[in-house]
Amino acid sequence: MKKKLAAISTACLLILASDPISSYATPDSSSDVLDQPTNVDTNEDVKAIFDSLYQEGYSLGEEDGYAQKKFEQFDQTTGLDKSSEEFTWFMMGYTVGYKKGQQQKEEELKTEQENEMAAGEEEGYQQGVLDYKHATVQSEIESFPSKSSDWNKGYVQGYKKAISLMDLSVKAKKEGYDQGLENDSMSVPSMYDDEDITRQAFTEGFETAQSEVLNQQKKQFEKQGYVQGYHDLSLEVPAEADGELQTAFEQGYEKGQKQKQKDVKAQGYDSAFTYQTYRAPKGLQDKPQLEKWYKAGFYSNKDVKPLQQKAYKDGWKLGKEMSVPKKYKQNKAAVTMYKKYFEQGQKKQDKTVSHILLGSGIVLTLIALITLWRLRRRKNEETTLDS
Repeated sequence: MKKKLAAISTACLLILASDPISSYATPDSSSDVLDQPTNVDTNEDVKAIFDSLYQEGYSLGEEDGYAQKKFEQFDQTTGLDKSSEEFTWFMMGYTVGYKKGQQQKEEELKTEQENEMAAGEEEGYQQGVLDYKHATVQSEIESFPSKSSDWNKGYVQGYKKAISLMDLSVKAKKEGYDQGLENDSMSVPSMYDDEDITRQAFTEGFETAQSEVLNQQKKQFEKQGYVQGYHDLSLEVPAEADGELQTAFEQGYEKGQKQKQKDVKAQGYDSAFTYQTYRAPKGLQDKPQLEKWYKAGFYSNKDVKPLQQKAYKDGWKLGKEMSVPKKYKQNKAAVTMYKKYFEQGQKKQDKTVSHILLGSGIVLTLIALITLWRLRRRKNEETTLDS
């Protein structure tokens, strides 16, 4: 019995130390018994025994290999019920099964480590981007005791990667902006095209520049349209102005027309302070639309007579200084008219005062003459009495 156990142990070690694939052999090629002439039934029986023993060993080996403990499933009776040849077949299966179980366990551990690192890297990356945007980048990256070492390792890698990419994205945005100022079509350099964050930064910079260029062009064409509309010229959109630029030009033209209408009406309104009756300016006589606006402005002025009356009354009052109402102080025509009627009022005031003073002077003279006559008569009477 002791000799058989020793032989089994030696066989186990030799088989495990050898290449399980090269050691694997079917009874048709490795059995001396099968080399001898036998009938078909014998060959099939031997193969069935081989398959059974091989599978039994494979199952036990796979379990031990997965547990990474050799002979975990063995006890003192293992192999005692088998011949040396049968045990060899059994150990062939065990060896292959052990390697298979061991490989499966290693792959599972590797996958678990990779998953842990990937999870940590993703969270570290997100935190790095957030810290970069808030200018709170960590010089010493924090660790998480509740997480595995693989997770923490991935977190550090992800955080550093985020900071590196954010630095690169700043550069990418600047280059994208510069390219957008010079070109209408975008071409992302390969160094920025591999990562979403740098590609997006480059694209954002390019689009920002393109938007600024377009807005500047729109302002220029709107200004051109405004000048054309203000001078009451026919609408002629430049050939190079299409799409949004054409719209900007037309909007400018419309604004120019409206401002011209407003200014011409204002001119008509102001002219009412100067002229008593409507008269069309010579420069508008061949421009019916402008004259229509001018005339509308003239007749819209309902302030002429009230201001004339106020100015005249202010001038007529004694001691009243000229004071144009605040509403009209910025209107030169209104100020001129107010001054004119104020002065008329002052002249009327002077004339009235002169008449009053003249009348008062005649009365005073008569009183003085009468008083003098009375004094003289009294003096004469006193002289006669003394005689």
